[in-house]
Amino acid sequence: MADEEPTKDGKQTEEVPTGISATYGGTTWVPDAFQLEMGYKVPEPSDLLHGRQADRSDGAGSRQEWIEALSHIVIGVRDVERSEEWYTNFLQLDLLGRDLTAEERPHTVLRTNGGELVILVEDENPVPLRPGTMGMHHSFALTPNQYRRMVQRARDYGYQLVNLRAVRMAHGEYEVTIPDPDGHSIEVTTTGPEAAEILRSDAGVVDCGPASAYKVGAVKLFVEGNFFIVRLKEGFLAMSQWCTHRNGLLAYQKAHWQFLCPFHQATYNCRGETTGGPATLPLRLHPISFSLEGHILVDTDEVNSREHFEPAQAVQPPRREAVAASAH
Repeated sequence: MADEEPTKDGKQTEEVPTGISATYGGTTWVPDAFQLEMGYKVPEPSDLLHGRQADRSDGAGSRQEWIEALSHIVIGVRDVERSEEWYTNFLQLDLLGRDLTAEERPHTVLRTNGGELVILVEDENPVPLRPGTMGMHHSFALTPNQYRRMVQRARDYGYQLVNLRAVRMAHGEYEVTIPDPDGHSIEVTTTGPEAAEILRSDAGVVDCGPASAYKVGAVKLFVEGNFFIVRLKEGFLAMSQWCTHRNGLLAYQKAHWQFLCPFHQATYNCRGETTGGPATLPLRLHPISFSLEGHILVDTDEVNSREHFEPAQAVQPPRREAVAASAH
C-alpha cells in the first residue's frame, strides 16, 4: 500500500478520536482533547533531522560521532520477526540483519537515523514495566517526512496517538507515545521546519501607551502581539517573545532580570542577548515609532533579526516623554 501524505494538521478527512482511554506506565487514564489533537499534528515536509541533515551512510564521519555518544540499545521482544516488521515499517529503522552480534538468543539489528543500533532480542517473557519502577520509554527521532508517514501508518494500524507533553512543547516540535507489539513505551519525535520560522502575530501596530509611563528598567508583555516592551537607559526595545532557538514562548523573570524559555532553558538579558542555554542569537526586534501624543507604537508585522545588541537599536522617545520619565 502506497503511503498517503496527511494534510498539514494530520487529520485528512478523519476526525481525531475522542472518548477513549490509554494505558501508560501501568495507569489507565483518558487523555484530554488537547493531547489528542496534538497527537495527530504533523510538521511541514522536510528531510532534516532536528534541523540538520540526517546521516545514514556506512562510512566514517559525522555518523561515527553519533555512535560514540550511544552505541546501541537492546529491547526484549517475544517475536523477533513481528517486532522487526513493526520497527522497520512503523518507525522506519534500517534493517542491518539477523543474528549479527555475539548474543546467543535470536535477534535482529536495526539502525536509526543517527547511526545508533537497536537490537531486538528474543525473550520468552519481555517485561516493559518492571515492578517497583515508574517504567521506561525509548525515544526515536524521525525526520519530518518520516514522521508524517508514521502518522499515516498509525491510522492504518488503528493506533491512538497522544502527545503527552503537548503543553510543554515549543512551536514546531512534535511527539507521540505509543506501545510497540510487546507493550514497550515508544516515544517518537521530530522538529519541523516551522521551529526556525520567524513568527508574526498578525496584531498589526500595537499601541503600548505613553512612553512617559515606562521608567528605565520597566518590562511589559503584550500578549496580543507576542512581544515585550523594555525600557533601557539607551531607549526602548520591542523584543519578540519567541525564542530564537526553537520558537518557544519566553517568560520574564523579574527577580533575575532575564527572559527564560521553559522548553529548552535558553535565557536572555534585558537587551535580548543570550546568557545561557542552546540559543545563539539575540531576540528579534519589532520597529518602534511614537504617536503625536507620545504613545509607543510597535509594528508586529515587521520582525528584524540581529547578530548582537547595539545601543542604536534602542529607540529614544520624544524629548518631552524622556523628561517626564526621568522626573518620576
